[in-house]
Amino acid sequence: MAIYTLILEYDGATYMSQVEASDEQTALGAWSEEQDICAIDGFPLIDADKILNNLAEQAPTPVSKLLNVWNSTFAVGHDLAILHLIKTDTQRDN
Repeated sequence: MAIYTLILEYDGATYMSQVEASDEQTALGAWSEEQDICAIDGFPLIDADKILNNLAEQAPTPVSKLLNVWNSTFAVGHDLAILHLIKTDTQRDN
């Protein structure tokens, strides 16, 4: 298992979190399941489950010329959100 840092850019704000996962697709799914939508200003609560489920089914795009970095872009109503995934470490320090 690896640690993935996820950085969400949405509506002029940046939100950061980390999940533990075996690969980037699993990290994206874990983030979608664990995300506290109420903590994201302006995120439409009525469509949150649909948006996050669709996001979890996407394959993150590798960022060219960078190692262990991916991103996903998705629509949130009429706005655009960008989620960066970075494989940060292979294990947690105790």
